[in-house]
Amino acid sequence: MLRGHAILAVFRRNVASYFSGVIGYLFIMAFVISGSFLAFSPLFFTNNLATLDQLSNQFPYLLLLIIPAITMSAWADEKKTGTDELLFTLPATDFEILLGKYLSVLMVYTITLLFSLTHAIVLSYIGNPDWGVLFTTYLGYWLAGAALLSAGMFASVLTNSATVAFVLGISICAIPVFLSSLSFGNSFLQSLSLKEQLKDFSLGMVPISSVLYFVSLTILMLYLNFVMISKRHWSSGQQTKMGLQFVIRTIMIAFALIALNYTASTASVNLDFTAEKVYSLSKTTRTLLKEISSERPVDIQVFISTEVPREYVSTRKNLIGLLRQYNQLGGSRVTVRFVDVEPSSKQEDEARTLGIIPLRVTTERDGRRTEQEIVLGTVINSSFDQVVIPSFGIGSPLEYELTRSIRTVSNEDRLTVGILTTDAEVMSPSRSWLIVNELKQQYKVVQVSAEEPIKEDAYDVLIAAMPSSLTQPQMMNFVNYVKAGKPVLVFDDPYPWI
Repeated sequence: MLRGHAILAVFRRNVASYFSGVIGYLFIMAFVISGSFLAFSPLFFTNNLATLDQLSNQFPYLLLLIIPAITMSAWADEKKTGTDELLFTLPATDFEILLGKYLSVLMVYTITLLFSLTHAIVLSYIGNPDWGVLFTTYLGYWLAGAALLSAGMFASVLTNSATVAFVLGISICAIPVFLSSLSFGNSFLQSLSLKEQLKDFSLGMVPISSVLYFVSLTILMLYLNFVMISKRHWSSGQQTKMGLQFVIRTIMIAFALIALNYTASTASVNLDFTAEKVYSLSKTTRTLLKEISSERPVDIQVFISTEVPREYVSTRKNLIGLLRQYNQLGGSRVTVRFVDVEPSSKQEDEARTLGIIPLRVTTERDGRRTEQEIVLGTVINSSFDQVVIPSFGIGSPLEYELTRSIRTVSNEDRLTVGILTTDAEVMSPSRSWLIVNELKQQYKVVQVSAEEPIKEDAYDVLIAAMPSSLTQPQMMNFVNYVKAGKPVLVFDDPYPWI
């Protein structure tokens, strides 16, 4: 049974000691000032979005400095001055002392984070931020910091020097921070990185799997802290035996937490806090993702420019957020691979080869009108079929386009749409109409000649644009097809003179 008064006594003592000197306040100032430079970088003003995206991209690296600074004296100073022996003589268990220590550094970090709310005040002054997104962003910051604090405390318990504890803290915290760079393409290891876990929070979502990840990391590192402070109870003859036993226990706990996180990631429960519920997928989309056969999974390749004009920043961000939702909800049935595209790169050549069309857009930069080519397209594959969405424009119905394409490649057979050859040249080899490109996203589209009798059972629907331009024999073949009662969609100008 935990005793609150014992935990509170340790908590108060450590919080007061942190703010007893000027160093603690200097660290807070350094954190807030560094965060402001990262949040309001030149790219922030270029994108013209009232978000903390630029800070979120660099926040894990900022934690590498502030977390060890907060935790370096948690245990090290106690050992150096010998007050740790006095601390453990208090009428409190080792776990109560550990919990009081952890809550104290968590309070210091929380106060530090509260000071950084000045970023949100600045955003509200210069723009109209989505407060739901800001809430989830700061929740992610707090959870990430809370997890790394336990790792920083573990570094502090290993030494009696605050300086060494600071260096060890950076080294230990760097593992989850840089795990995405060290994953060597392994998607599972990449998903365990701190930066990857923070992405959904910065988009305006609270993924339960990420919350569990941060809680699990905290539990594991606090357990290591507990083992280290409990060593004093071991006799000299027990050191090797007990040490080996606790190593095995730690490994088992780590594997159990990883398994729990993996199971949670397949459940994919995300809470959407955005004002417009941008990432709340429709019931139709959720049903479709559940119905995809695990034997015929869907693979989505997303080719996306690393930098886009401010007009396309929101579209790019929403596309990434939605596809992360598809990836999580689809489980093993849907795989999403993001390909960052730089101008004139191999990735751009690959995109062009697959049918992704770079958009040439005109934008204003530094007061001048400039042209820029960007890539925003997807290739959706299954064992049945392939659909290419060449590009997403401003205001494109992203979820509709993606869901329609996934449904198309999930079906074994497409319906066939025939396009009648006329002077309208709807399916011209050099320049097809936009309606043809749209139909190809969902149907098998073929060109049909009326030079010979049209096969009655070959097409689910026949589209005839300007059939008045047909010759008499061609018209007879077309009329006979219509008289057969087959579905036909006719477009013609009733007043060609006008």
